Amino acid sequence: ALKAAYDKGIVLIAAAGNAGPKSPPLFPGADPYVIAVTATDVDDKLFTGANRGKYISVAAPGVDILVPAPEGDYQVTTGTSVAAAEVSGIVALLLERNPKLTPADIRRILTASAKRLAPGERDDNFGSGLIDPLQALQLADPRTATTTPPRRR
Repeated sequence: ALKAAYDKGIVLIAAAGNAGPKSPPLFPGADPYVIAVTATDVDDKLFTGANRGKYISVAAPGVDILVPAPEGDYQVTTGTSVAAAEVSGIVALLLERNPKLTPADIRRILTASAKRLAPGERDDNFGSGLIDPLQALQLADPRTATTTPPRRR
């Protein structure tokens, strides 16, 4: 079902999971057609409860985030689901900027524009790094986009 959605051009985003570093991969996030998102805190440190693994694509703020609550109230919450919601919003902006982007294009833009939080291209904690919405939007703009986005450090 996930491959069918992906093949129809639907971008799939999921939380990496909040079961901790020794837990098995969480699905649907660990599916190869899904962009798995982990959570960071205000200091760009990994959320201690986040799952780890090769399936992590990117990180986004997800610790002590103010979110809407029932009855018009607000609450502070933490988790990879909060981070995944932020990435989903950024993906919506990317598609608004350039509706011709495919799910593969979106993944490439998010990972290429991410701020590295660990040495190398990616790691099992942060994936390719912390999302950078402005850089991603610049890469998605059809007037300025290239087929191979520049790598960020």
